[in-house]
Amino acid sequence: MKIKVLISTLFLAAALAGYFFWSLKDRYLKMVPDGIDALVLIDVKQAKEQYVWSWLTHPSQWLRKSEQRISLDDAGITIPDFIQIFHLKNTSFAHWYAVFEIKDQSALKRFLKQNGFKPDRKSLYKRNEISIHVLDSKCIMGLSNGAFSKDCNFILKSKNKVLYANNLINNSVASLSYFGRGKTYRFGINLNADNVEIKSKTVLDLSPEKIAALQKVSFLQFHLDDKNVKIAEELLNRKLPDSLQIRALSGVSTLQKVNDKVVTYSYDENFNEVENVSYQKLVRPNYQITFASFKCQALFTYLRNQSWINRENQFTVIPFQPNIAEVRGNQLNIRSTGAAVSFTQTLPGSYVFIRNSPDLEALVRSFSPSGAAAIRNLEYLYYRDAAEFYTLKIKFKHNDLPLILR
Repeated sequence: MKIKVLISTLFLAAALAGYFFWSLKDRYLKMVPDGIDALVLIDVKQAKEQYVWSWLTHPSQWLRKSEQRISLDDAGITIPDFIQIFHLKNTSFAHWYAVFEIKDQSALKRFLKQNGFKPDRKSLYKRNEISIHVLDSKCIMGLSNGAFSKDCNFILKSKNKVLYANNLINNSVASLSYFGRGKTYRFGINLNADNVEIKSKTVLDLSPEKIAALQKVSFLQFHLDDKNVKIAEELLNRKLPDSLQIRALSGVSTLQKVNDKVVTYSYDENFNEVENVSYQKLVRPNYQITFASFKCQALFTYLRNQSWINRENQFTVIPFQPNIAEVRGNQLNIRSTGAAVSFTQTLPGSYVFIRNSPDLEALVRSFSPSGAAAIRNLEYLYYRDAAEFYTLKIKFKHNDLPLILR
């Protein structure tokens, strides 16, 4: 009996010691260039722990063959304890990058070929929306875009920032840090069973009743105060002068299926022109966007001079036309010419709420296959700023498996 107890104690001690040494992390961030304004950190070991625990608590997955997925374990690169994904200042919101050290370049190129990456030109490989620039000792991964090569050159020439993970992530599987003017905003990223939450601190979630009410009305509804308008300008890389005194930006939109008339022409046997009329189903958004400012006429003139409003008084920044822009008192309203829409459910503070629907899925059919799949699985998304407490929640449709196992 004593031998069994001793063996059990030694086994437990060895397991605890092994876990202790495995859980040690290099918290110095060495792959972040200067000149960034946002940084996502992923705690690799904590993500693995969450995956293993989810797998152990779902016996249905124990004997199931997993679908083929891209794994970085045999990619010929060094995976740090914290994966660092960053966004460069003054670039599109969609441009994100990560830098990895190469430990075996031949293994990396073999990995890229096996996983469908095609050589675009020397040292550059692409697959769908992802581009990878392979160098002698490093590779740069990023979302494919027209500025990829220019951004890669900037990253290579920049000095690395000196950052420490503990200052940016704490007790969450990942984090998002936004480096504003003189202040850093930190948000924990939590991967839950059916949603992803990004929060500055623990905040009260919306009640199920309010979520249900929002889901019954429009597909998009938002209200941003002056502070959040500036954040949106930074993210979209479209800045408006402070002198225009924009106090708030709000909007609401619904989706409507319409019959779109299509006219084509052909010729009969006598070479007479024949008009052919057909109809196709389209999804059209009806919307209203409102700028609140005490200088709305100056705002209108500025947008006209910037060609954001054309000579027909149409707001051309958004792709959905036609619309009409007009000043009414202290508001600049931009409304579509279809059915009128109005706010029917509001929340305190700044917020953005987007719900999914079959009409939205039809509207974004032109997206890439991965983008369309993400839209199909989405239930709703909302952002909320309540008294300096920020939260972003991405809710997915019900599934028997938690997100990390899907």
